[in-house]
Amino acid sequence: MQLILVVDDNPDVRFALTTLLDDEGYEVMEASDGDVGIDAARERKPDLILLDLMMPRMDGFETLRELKKDENLCDIPVVVLTARRGSEDMPLAMALGAADYLHKPWDDGGLELAVRKALGEIDE
Repeated sequence: MQLILVVDDNPDVRFALTTLLDDEGYEVMEASDGDVGIDAARERKPDLILLDLMMPRMDGFETLRELKKDENLCDIPVVVLTARRGSEDMPLAMALGAADYLHKPWDDGGLELAVRKALGEIDE
């Protein structure tokens, strides 16, 4: 069973994502901010990380930078899932190494498709 780490400061979003991913057959762990997410990734090395951008303490961009700098974590695909709509956000996230970039609220089936692609379960 593949492990997905959900990093989001909103407990309702974490619950929704955990429920959806659990129903899809994935094991899910949660983190409430970037610092906790990096620690969790180091502890269990998930197969995929779903990452929010707007979080206290360490935002998603800084979290992504730190993940990609760590030789033990840099190969984990990261899908950014955010409510931000800034035109520069997507190119920056992709330049920092994100595998995909989705907006909240996500489309029916869109998140599941992005997860499967990022995990290599389906071809792009």
